[in-house]
Amino acid sequence: MNPTTDPPAETPRVQEQAMLWPWWSEGAVEMVRWLLDEGDMAAAGRDHPQIAECEQLAGDVLAPGRPVMLCDSGTGALETGYAALQVEPGSEVLVASHSFRATVTAMLSQGLVPVLCDADPATGGIDLRDAAARLTPRTAALTVTHTWGRPVPLDAVRRFGDRHHLALIEDCSHAHGTTWRGRPVGTVGDVAVWSCGTWKMATGGKGGLLTARDRMVWERAQVLAHPKHHALARVRDPRLRALAVTGAGHNRRPTPVAAVLVADHLRRLPHTLATKTERQTDVEKLLANAFSALVPLPEPTGRTAGALYKWHWRLADPSHPVDAVIRALHTAGVRARRPARPLHHTPLFTDPGLGAALRLPPIPPADPDGFPGTDRLLAGLVEIDTRDMYEPLPDGDPDPYERALAAAARELHTLNRKDR
Repeated sequence: MNPTTDPPAETPRVQEQAMLWPWWSEGAVEMVRWLLDEGDMAAAGRDHPQIAECEQLAGDVLAPGRPVMLCDSGTGALETGYAALQVEPGSEVLVASHSFRATVTAMLSQGLVPVLCDADPATGGIDLRDAAARLTPRTAALTVTHTWGRPVPLDAVRRFGDRHHLALIEDCSHAHGTTWRGRPVGTVGDVAVWSCGTWKMATGGKGGLLTARDRMVWERAQVLAHPKHHALARVRDPRLRALAVTGAGHNRRPTPVAAVLVADHLRRLPHTLATKTERQTDVEKLLANAFSALVPLPEPTGRTAGALYKWHWRLADPSHPVDAVIRALHTAGVRARRPARPLHHTPLFTDPGLGAALRLPPIPPADPDGFPGTDRLLAGLVEIDTRDMYEPLPDGDPDPYERALAAAARELHTLNRKDR
């Protein structure tokens, strides 16, 4: 057992007293059974109905007015997007150190060089002043991540990209259904992607979505990701159609099963967002009353719709050891942990020579002290699991967090007395 991630075995986990996300409707489960019975798993034809339906739903729900392509993963969608934008190998891409690892590693497969930038500790988004200081003649793109469901300012990143003639890539993998000042994330980037894997708010177990601002970029993505029949049914450009006959060595085709499961979650996404926000609000009130060791991060500036995919709290008293607070929560049955370390503290950037083993492009070494905003943002944060917050409590049932948080407060008091 890892004491920083798992509560004691005899302690009932609060999250396990409820259904843990993800789950799917009975209709989706029946459709998956039907596909299995039919042996229909390849989706190699021109227009598989389940995939076409999922792509249409994704466009309607996530990126109105834009065509959307379903891929095998969010990472695959990012790789395809970088290639479809025709960013030259060796070019530099600005990206926040406070990003998910695949946001960066996807560009390595295209021979692109990630240039880590600091975060604004007040918002968690990329610090555009720091990004401007890292521009060079080789800079060709800016990638932004709406990390944890906290949107970056869409107008500011679009202006920055236009001013410096950079392609803009939005990674919306944590932000299904999120809007910034009424505008959906994923609708200002030259390319935008969503992951539909693991425990995302729309997941097929594995899957990804890609949309593009320009029709030709989208057509190139089709040829790269879905060669032959699928691309030929969608691509108009004669030269790209000729390439689609064979493809170019990539195959990002999703399974119909993933399409059914993702579509099921897209249909219920408004319910998911509303329910998760309501449950988090209820638990936040309980935390304020029963476990004052933590205070919530401020609401994301400018967010007008959406829910937090990852939920983070800051120590009310910075002198408290983070691990003691996490241990107290674990003892009471609440799954909590520190957030993932930023990229400038990972081996890929602290020992950039590692990439030579995989023939990766040269990666600039990251100064461990060169990202103070990111380090301030993450210092003293506690991440609480929210997979039990996708459905409301049954009427009349007590909130299991009420008792658990009171127990955590008592445990923390005991731990503090022992440490004196």
